[in-house]
Order: sequence, then C-alpha cells, then structure tokens
Amino acid sequence: MGHFLDVAYKVLINEEKPLSYKQITNIGNKKGWLKTKGKTPEESMRARLSENILHKKDDSFFMRTSSGMFGLRKWYPPEEEYVAPRFKKSLMDEDIVVFKKELLKKYVHGRGLYTLPTKERKEIITELKPMRRSLAEKDFDVIQLISTFIVRFEDKYLTYKRSKDLPEDRLHGYYSMFFGGHLNLNDIEFPLFPSLSDFTDSENAKLMFNREFREELKLPNLELQELKYKGLLYDDIRPVSKQHLGIVYDVFLNSDKYLIGERGFLINPKFETLDEIENRKEDFENWSWIIIEFEKNLIGRR
Repeated sequence: MGHFLDVAYKVLINEEKPLSYKQITNIGNKKGWLKTKGKTPEESMRARLSENILHKKDDSFFMRTSSGMFGLRKWYPPEEEYVAPRFKKSLMDEDIVVFKKELLKKYVHGRGLYTLPTKERKEIITELKPMRRSLAEKDFDVIQLISTFIVRFEDKYLTYKRSKDLPEDRLHGYYSMFFGGHLNLNDIEFPLFPSLSDFTDSENAKLMFNREFREELKLPNLELQELKYKGLLYDDIRPVSKQHLGIVYDVFLNSDKYLIGERGFLINPKFETLDEIENRKEDFENWSWIIIEFEKNLIGRR
C-alpha cells in the first residue's frame, strides 16, 4: 500500500477506533512505525489516505467516518461513509443532457407515468443538448433527462433514504423507490447512441443500467432476472421534479442480495412491500407517490 498507508492501517488496527489523520501520524511516530524525513508528515498522511479512498473507492481498506476522521472499511456498513464536500461539488460540475422545456408537451401531459412507447418519445434523444449540471439546476427553461430503475424482488421494492450528503439538497431526508441518475454525453454519444434512440428496448437499456448500477447499486453475478421498460415519468408538484423527466425501468432480481455503491448518499436500504411503502407514503419523494398509485391501480385491475 505504501509506507504511510501501511502505518495508518497498523495504527487503526492497534487502536480499534476511528482517528484523525493527525492522531494516526502522532501515534505512528510515537510507536516508531512512521519513518519519514518530510516536514509535514500529518499532511502527507491525510493526502495518502484521501487519494487511496478516492481512487480505490469501496476497494480501499480505509473509510472516512467524518471530516478529517478515518477508520477501516470493514468496521462499517457502506452507507455510514462520510463523503467529502469536494466530491459532492464535482457531481454538480458534470455535463448532463437537457432539452427545452417547451418540447415537454410532446412527450408527457402533466403529472403521471406514460407507458406507451410512441415514436415521438423515442425521438427525445435527438433533441438533447449538453449543459453543466450546476447551471441546469438553476435554469427552469430546460428539462434534465434521468434514467431511473425500480429494483424488485418477488413482491417487494428496494427503498432507501437520501442522505444530507447528496448534492441535490431539495431531496435530503426523503425516501425513494428509484435508483439511477442524470444522463450525460457518454450515454448519448457512445456506446449507447444510436441504440438509445429506442430507449423502450430493454436490451438497449441494459447499457445504461450497467453504468448507473456500478455507481449506485452492486449486485452479485447473475442476480438480474429481467429489465423492462416501464414508461416516462413526470411530476410538476415540486420545483425539483418540474425540472426532470425520468425514463423508468423495472429491474427484477433473482435474490434480495445487494450492496449500496453510492458512498454516504443512500442510507437505510431495505426491501418493502407496496403496502409497507404506502403506509409511510409521506416519507417518500413525489415520484415514488406516482409509482405507488400506478402499482396499486395495476393490482386492482388484475
């Protein structure tokens, strides 16, 4: 791992609790484990730990437990990881794809889930343009396109709570039934384009699914049973949902095994029945309300 990281690991194993990078450095010095001629060993320790976590992510032995504090990843579940502010900021600096709000009426007509895969809805890809996410969040004349996945096992849906570490602060504290994220130029230009021009095709959507799930959700091999296009989702009752259009897919799993991949963003994950979700509907963001209503109506028609 390198000298500083070897010392950090040894100190944390010995102390059996999270420590600041300064404490790790001081203990390493006192024990005679840290050998360095540098003038700022504490900053070197902080930099080595931060770089290791940034590049190795979940494969790092180390995990931030709070600002400036480090522990061993094996001590904690993934959702307890502290996310540095600069990482959240970098998400707002990504280039996403948007289209003019005036075109929205071509695809949806108010609040709801639109299930028919019409030719016009496939053409939405041709109207997209890139925009910095931080600018798009402030521009109410554009609509941001999002891929969203509802993860299901038997009669249950995977839910989670959006933590305060999410860059979108308007969703902090709400539960959700959706995984996914903003589409960007890589999704549209390569390798998905032109196949994504028919995003209703589930086979084409698996490319998008694989990228998003590497970021948010990790599944053991062969757990994916089926991925099925569900529809376009829009809601205008909250400012944040007015700015987004979701391409929604059902993801059916063979088992209930999973790991949360978004470090510190998604917490309290669990599989719940539709009745359990409906009983605490007010805990969920409004897109989930639409899905609850849709699924209940679907069950009622059977």
